[in-house]
Amino acid sequence: MVKDTLQLPSDFHTSVTQKNDRRLDRDLRSLLVGSIEHVHELPVLSELISAVISLANGTRHKVILPLSESAAEFALVRRGEQVRIDFYGTESVPELFLRDRTIPLRTLVDACARAARAIADTQPESVIGQAMLQVAQRAEQSALVEDPHFDLLARNMVAGAVDDPGEQVPLAFGLSACVLPSVDTPNGSHSFADVHALLFDGELWVYSRGRRFSVTRGPVMLAIQRMVTAAKILVEAWQAGRELNARLCSQSFTIGIRLGKEGSVAMTLGGGQSDSLTIPALDVANATLPILRLASDVTRALIALDRIQARNLRITGLRGEIRLLRRIVLTHDRLDGFEADDPERLRLSATEPSQLNEISDPIVRIPEGRLRYTERWSAEIDGLDAGTTFLCGDRIVVATAKLALALCRDRGEVIWSQPSMHASYFLTGKVLLRLLANGEVELCDLEYGSVFARGHITPRSAGPPLGMFAGGGNIPPVAILAEGRQRLVALDLRTGEPRWRFKSHALGPVRLCRAGRLLLVAGGGGSIDALDVASGEVVWRFSERARFCLAPSVTADVVIACSGEPGNNLGFSCGIDLYSGRLLWRRMLDSAANASPINAGSVVVIPVGGLRNSRVVGVDPSGGELLWNVPDPGIGRGGTALQVDDLLIVNSPSGRVCALDLLSGAIAWSRVLSDPTTDDVPRQLEPVLRHGALFVPTARVHVLRPADGVSLGNGLDCDLVPDFLRVDERGWAFIAEESGYLRSYAPAPYLSVVH
Repeated sequence: MVKDTLQLPSDFHTSVTQKNDRRLDRDLRSLLVGSIEHVHELPVLSELISAVISLANGTRHKVILPLSESAAEFALVRRGEQVRIDFYGTESVPELFLRDRTIPLRTLVDACARAARAIADTQPESVIGQAMLQVAQRAEQSALVEDPHFDLLARNMVAGAVDDPGEQVPLAFGLSACVLPSVDTPNGSHSFADVHALLFDGELWVYSRGRRFSVTRGPVMLAIQRMVTAAKILVEAWQAGRELNARLCSQSFTIGIRLGKEGSVAMTLGGGQSDSLTIPALDVANATLPILRLASDVTRALIALDRIQARNLRITGLRGEIRLLRRIVLTHDRLDGFEADDPERLRLSATEPSQLNEISDPIVRIPEGRLRYTERWSAEIDGLDAGTTFLCGDRIVVATAKLALALCRDRGEVIWSQPSMHASYFLTGKVLLRLLANGEVELCDLEYGSVFARGHITPRSAGPPLGMFAGGGNIPPVAILAEGRQRLVALDLRTGEPRWRFKSHALGPVRLCRAGRLLLVAGGGGSIDALDVASGEVVWRFSERARFCLAPSVTADVVIACSGEPGNNLGFSCGIDLYSGRLLWRRMLDSAANASPINAGSVVVIPVGGLRNSRVVGVDPSGGELLWNVPDPGIGRGGTALQVDDLLIVNSPSGRVCALDLLSGAIAWSRVLSDPTTDDVPRQLEPVLRHGALFVPTARVHVLRPADGVSLGNGLDCDLVPDFLRVDERGWAFIAEESGYLRSYAPAPYLSVVH
């Protein structure tokens, strides 16, 4: 609970008596907020004194004073010899607590000086007391200079529909307001969040089929923000295929949205009075686009009147949200897909992507109790990151924030070491790619660690770095990197030069899937693009009135894609011909997929539903028939899966590993290997199959027989949490914990009786 006291620096409270504190609090509180009782916090006294002095000497026209314990702030604006005080919340939709309280500026300066002197008198010999005395003297000596912006006039702003658009238009909004431009220019390229700049007064009206209705008067920008929020939840419900009945309020403004099963929208608008307007029989586009158009016009007009607002983070955030919602609505019904012109060329030139250290590993039945491991070497590496640790042939490459080094996998000796500069690392084929924050790209040779080529891309402005290897065989080796906000770039791994760029129409994070010569791109919109890795050309595009937010998967020659945002109610899966882009089948799902579909050979496994009702369904990739529908063993909750013959091995964060029979969906076997309430969960949960042994990372590494889940011997006696686990072709295991330890284990020899 917030204390009802004057907010001062923490070291002040130890030296101020309780009686004096209450008196100061009462005086300043009465002056700043009057009789409002729910104000539980005031600005820090030192900050308040500095603010009123800058207002008095004319160096500042407006000062914002944020509170330390409450999501609120005070705004002090000088008008001649007066100061206007506003007090409001700083949530996503602000709430006004105090509006246009005007007091004499000289009175406020004197009150602050008395408060500072009273604190100084309690401890005159201390450093704090002397500092507060100087502050008080400075306030007492501050002259009230003439307001240099006394003649500043508010400017009229009009946006949206000014005149009646006619009886054929079901919905249109208009606005008029008076805006006081900013005069305090921020330094350099500084951006800031200024809620107060959005609290201008005006009138908001709506036209509906020839009738004009005044919606609200006052701080209209708060009403517009509420309308944009209503449009957002309407679009989300529309995409999820669910009904909606919502009512949002801000001050005296109210907006109600109702979405029916058939997509019909009814909107109710009111300004806190007894009368309100209900507009029925709208579709989603007719309901949302007028709101977004008005919000866009208002932000554009506000920046035209006050150029400083182009740096206001509240304005830039709202504009970004408006653009995203408009793109979703406008592209929802746009079907711009096309099929490949020459699918046979792609089919004939198809090659499997080359994978370093990917070895054919047939299942061999190992007798129970015969497998033992012994430690071969250990290394301690400061700043070890499991995501940038790679097993590359005969060496292990570890990239940290300070250096990148290669260790011999047999003895753990350092082969080479190179300094690093807080870069992102990707293993692209046989090249270590280093991506710096400024967009510089360095290609490093794995043999010596030296940089042999450099390039440059536009730094990514949103989301984590994204990179993957493509090419090989008859295709030039390239690294696919995310660039800027929506672009992909392919860098030649021999020269560092870009080979092609592709601008996606992504509405969210870009998801990639490599299938031979083709790169499949999904970005949360209504389309999936298939790019030729060699040229970057879009050879086909599959388009639907849906959103593809997850990476597709490829089974044989069929692309499996799932629509819907994870967690929503409705979704569907579809099969697309890999080389032509032609739709082969479509199947509705009970809920939207919560993870990418899993290629399990003759079955595609799709996790669906939310955390409480998560399930997995098995679908025939050739025709889309539903084969089974069973409870989720943990895939949708962050688990990872590995196909082994007719089993799907699932390792979940709960410490449970199980085998799903791909023919029936039944659980073939299940083991609990760790306690989720006490044991650590490794960063990477991928099980590894080598020579018939299944290595499962939980709180420690377990070695199981995949056919029945039986432990093979003593397994790996290692006390490290396996954040990183790799097993090479000899059966050697390499385990790293992100605390900075890396160890190697080799199978121990055993004796057997020969008859």
